[in-house]
Amino acid sequence: METPGLELRVLGPLEAAVHGRPVALGGPQPRGVLALLAAAPGRTVGVWVLVDELWGARPPEGAHRTVRTYVSRLRAALRRTGGSDAANALVTRPPGYQLRIDPAAVDAVRFERLVSAGRQALATRPGLAFEHLTDALALWRGDAYAEFRHLPATAARSTQLEQLRLSAVETRIEAALALRLDAQTAVELEGLERTHPTRELLWGQLMIALYRLGRQADALAAFRTARALLMDGHGVDPSPALAEIHHRILRHDVTLAHG
Repeated sequence: METPGLELRVLGPLEAAVHGRPVALGGPQPRGVLALLAAAPGRTVGVWVLVDELWGARPPEGAHRTVRTYVSRLRAALRRTGGSDAANALVTRPPGYQLRIDPAAVDAVRFERLVSAGRQALATRPGLAFEHLTDALALWRGDAYAEFRHLPATAARSTQLEQLRLSAVETRIEAALALRLDAQTAVELEGLERTHPTRELLWGQLMIALYRLGRQADALAAFRTARALLMDGHGVDPSPALAEIHHRILRHDVTLAHG
């Protein structure tokens, strides 16, 4: 049975709450155990998997007992905040432990589901897509699993989530362009181009937004900047898709201006 009221947040500093009340999780190692279990909600994570994640190839003597101690501390913290029901969220399941929680009670899972819903709605309901993707991105409070980048499993999960985050930003902008939120989109993209200078889809979206605002010269300048960055950073020319947007702007393509 899943534990109602328990929520875990990993899209930023690790946080746990029971019915909105924050749980004091303790030091880095118990927090690491919970982070590893949160990365696999509803699945059993073996004790020796946890040992390997926490200490690598040279675990201390009695490491498996230490892991059990960390789990006991986490259960005690959950019990103090939410009673025995909350403590029962950490279940012993040979050969290890399982986090018995609704997967959607982990913010990373909610994020993934909202992104999926946004993508599905994009073609026919861009307004709904924009709403879903805005809600998804609002769940982020910082870098995913940031304090656990030294743990292989959570580092891999962090990379996966960060990539999906950037893809969600691009899809949200696509929805915004479909809704003709051109001015808002141009402002957002002019910030993103500085943090993701070789992301061609973002450059193409910026060029379209600027062109629709009557800023053809700025759109063409954006292409020149993107081309220079791609050549300097990767030694490649812009993709055919980005070059096509450039040519359409040069031709004053009416369909590009009106979506």
